[in-house]
Amino acid sequence: MATPGIVIRLSGASSTSAPSIPNTEVAYTLTAADNETPEHAKIYFVSDVTSIIASASLYESDKASSGTTTPPAWIVCKFINGRDTDNSSGAPKTSPHTLQTPPVHDSRIVINGSTPRPDKEADYHAWYDQEHGGKLALVPGWRGMRRYALAKTFGEVETADFYGVNFYDEVNGLGGPEWKAGVTEWTLRIRENAAKGNIRRVWRVEGVTEG
Repeated sequence: MATPGIVIRLSGASSTSAPSIPNTEVAYTLTAADNETPEHAKIYFVSDVTSIIASASLYESDKASSGTTTPPAWIVCKFINGRDTDNSSGAPKTSPHTLQTPPVHDSRIVINGSTPRPDKEADYHAWYDQEHGGKLALVPGWRGMRRYALAKTFGEVETADFYGVNFYDEVNGLGGPEWKAGVTEWTLRIRENAAKGNIRRVWRVEGVTEG
């Protein structure tokens, strides 16, 4: 059975030399919108990540051809579920894997990486699916969300066990009252039960490539 997921390619150099990855349905080219490093990324939405997880050959080829002193890093994740505008307040769906409408140029993607303690993992998933995801959907400009579980890493990169990827218009309510309202007692409990700190990056969409 196919295992849909994403490959996040992080690099200090422009993604113009990023490789093709088999089974890619769509890819988003990104630049940092948060003044953090690395400054460039590309997210590949892949219909089946099984072969990528099983072998480092694709990554090693990318590393060899990158031509930079700091090689790229890959974060490979398996799809868990997602929300779109048509089910923003309901239960998350296990399909479709890709967004119904791809993000436009200059829109924002916020990627949060979380690592709950093993004994608190069920509470983390319940929080995201029952409360947190729905509250983020209330933020002006929100367009969709996808959740993933870490499957494999290649190269030097800080990782988390789970990732929430939220998509917003260029003009949005990030940092505003609706966004701040997402911090609840349950949210604070999730933070207290984390095995390590949250990883948060904000990206600007530079381009979308089909297939």
